[in-house]
Amino acid sequence: MARLMRDPVAWGEAYLKDRDGSQRRYWQHQIEDLRCPQKNVAHMDGRDVGKTVALVTHLLHYAFITRGGAALVAAPHDGQINTITREVELQLDSVPALRDSIAKNHQGRPKLYRKPYFQIEFANGTELFFRPAGVAGDAFRSLHVDRLYVDEASYLTEAAWRALRMCLKTGGEFRVYATPNGIRDTTYYRLTKSKRWKLFHWPSWLNPTWDEERERELVEFYGGKNTPGWQQEVAGEHGMPAFSAFNLAQFTRCLVDIPEYQCIRLSGDVFTDCEDEKEVRERVETVLNLAPWEGTYWLGGDLGYTSDPTEFVLFEDDGELIRMVLRIHAEHVAYPVISEIIASIDSALRPAGIGVDNGGNGVSVVQELTSLDKYREHDFSERLHGFDFGGTTVIDYDGDKPLKKRTKEYMTALINGAINRRRVDFPDSDNEIEDQFASHRYMRGERHIIYSKGNDHVVDAVRCAFLAREMKRLRGLQPMVEENALVMPVVTEPVFW
Repeated sequence: MARLMRDPVAWGEAYLKDRDGSQRRYWQHQIEDLRCPQKNVAHMDGRDVGKTVALVTHLLHYAFITRGGAALVAAPHDGQINTITREVELQLDSVPALRDSIAKNHQGRPKLYRKPYFQIEFANGTELFFRPAGVAGDAFRSLHVDRLYVDEASYLTEAAWRALRMCLKTGGEFRVYATPNGIRDTTYYRLTKSKRWKLFHWPSWLNPTWDEERERELVEFYGGKNTPGWQQEVAGEHGMPAFSAFNLAQFTRCLVDIPEYQCIRLSGDVFTDCEDEKEVRERVETVLNLAPWEGTYWLGGDLGYTSDPTEFVLFEDDGELIRMVLRIHAEHVAYPVISEIIASIDSALRPAGIGVDNGGNGVSVVQELTSLDKYREHDFSERLHGFDFGGTTVIDYDGDKPLKKRTKEYMTALINGAINRRRVDFPDSDNEIEDQFASHRYMRGERHIIYSKGNDHVVDAVRCAFLAREMKRLRGLQPMVEENALVMPVVTEPVFW
């Protein structure tokens, strides 16, 4: 029993559970990390290597066997903290001995709190704190702990690092986990190069399920093994530097309380028993339940394939400020149903402009909505735009010579212009929005900017909404049209209003 309590691997395999209910078993690289005796540990990891499992095992083992201790789990934003707290709650729900070890208040309820931050107090006096760093690490400043665990450490701001370090008591343990982003002048990069820190490097192929098909899939997705995406997300190496696509401090100012905001989630399973188009349409209207609203609206959509999520975002526009009032997250939904979703939104709100990504199902959806008789009454031809993210936009002409800007870069600049001028509001109640904007990165390629892939569906939907708005505002200012290109006037800096 004494060995079981001392060894986090033996303890985890005796107590903790996998998501399928089976007893947890650790991979060799996780075992080496869990048994590492050094107090300062840094990780350079690819994705899907089990670092969250290792972190939570180390954390819960500490809480279970330690009297009067304190540990802080930190990450840049709430969305990243939630990944860890979900794993913690899974173990508390699955393991009676662990659940029973939580302290009780005078009413007999577990001392587990979710607001303002997730926090657990155990009967042995040990406390676990879970805090997002935000821009400056303000949530850390009142804490003094014996152990620090930092996830997604490569994305922590330097101000947050300064606040975080002062939380750790003398002689405490410090563990840092991250997928590198290539930026060299950061605390995280310095820690990975320090001889005082034990470094673990876990590329994605350490996952026992890795095979040639997975490798081919990721090589194609990231565009080769010499790209920053492969180097960082798969190989777990610093590779080429990646920078924030959006100013986090400015973006945070745009996160506000929007009382009317809704986030609707739906799955393709909702429509599997529909027998015909009419029933699909009625089911969509029932699920969305959108009442007609007065005002000017802009709709953007990132339309994934059936196996990928689809995101819609709707902004209300008062001429000075636009506010996100609706997000629809759809999974495993076929493109005919996506068409019905757009039509249903249009029936209720009549957006002034609708933009969708031409990738995935976008081309099929645009073709359906603009050509089928059943959508004719919506008159989408003037308001619905399919945008090619990999293409270019004609912004003006020098005589008969078109001047072009890459479409995705222009979209991103429009969003940044609105954020920096404080002309857009995002809901502070939806952590996924903040998480995606905060983690979205870009790299400088030889010819153009390369944006990070994955965890960006909301961002891409916002891109489409902003460019749809820009198209409406600028319509008629430039009569010259080049085939297969959008037409916009020249601007030295994107003008949002």
